[in-house]
Amino acid sequence: MDYFWLFSLLAPICFAASNLIDNHVLHARLSDPVAYDIVTTWPTIPIAAAIFLEWKVSFAFDAWFVGTAVGVAFAFLFILYNFAMMREQGTNVVSVIYTSPIFIAILAVVFLGEQLTFTNYVGILLLVSSAFLVLYKRIDAKNITLGIILVYAFASSVSRVVTKGALEGVDVWSYFFWFLVGGITGTTILAALRPKSVSAAVRKLDARLSLLIVATTALGSLGLVFLYSAFSLGSVALASGLSAIQPTLVFVYSAILLRLRPDAIPAERISGRQADARKIGAVLLIILGAIALTGV
Repeated sequence: MDYFWLFSLLAPICFAASNLIDNHVLHARLSDPVAYDIVTTWPTIPIAAAIFLEWKVSFAFDAWFVGTAVGVAFAFLFILYNFAMMREQGTNVVSVIYTSPIFIAILAVVFLGEQLTFTNYVGILLLVSSAFLVLYKRIDAKNITLGIILVYAFASSVSRVVTKGALEGVDVWSYFFWFLVGGITGTTILAALRPKSVSAAVRKLDARLSLLIVATTALGSLGLVFLYSAFSLGSVALASGLSAIQPTLVFVYSAILLRLRPDAIPAERISGRQADARKIGAVLLIILGAIALTGV
């Protein structure tokens, strides 16, 4: 079994489910992107503690410095993601995020010396195109929210390339531990700057909301472990290219959830033949892109 492709596939499956929960909570329960960033990061404290107790955590520079720095950066970057999820449909947000494989492919070639074949590039472009088939809004100067998420997409691309470089010399669990430490540190700083918003968010934490927060934190953490495991085994560009199936997964999860709970998430705004054509087109591009990317 090729674990590189398995981990690369499992990561977006987890992330897409987490995206759906985030979109629901930020629309319906907790419309504060900073507070949501904090309350979804602090549940990782037990995870970090468990890793530290059960694993011989590396204190190498690429582990503690790079991992912590990326974690702190994401503590602040997730505010952009949360803001976009609060204002937009999840499929739109994730579709724009997954312009990132193009940035990553360029950065990986320039800074990591990764060698991609022509068919690899074709696969990445096809998978990114599939993401845009489920995007319902045009990106322009007036669409501030999707512009913000483009900034997040580029910053995320840089972080993935930096992470791949660090994982050349350290193990996945050590790097993940320090990433969590960075996230906890960054959100603690945010909490100190916004104590009233954190207190207001905590007061809203009933049993159902707490369960949703634990679920999205667990799914996001599991997705990161799979993603970092893929990076440790192979190309960051190829692993990230396969992640471009995530918007289509969010679309599929949304369609299933809307049938079960029509009021759970913002309704999809596209319907009828146009929706069917886009869905079929996205699936076909994913199949073709995966074939080109993996060389199957």
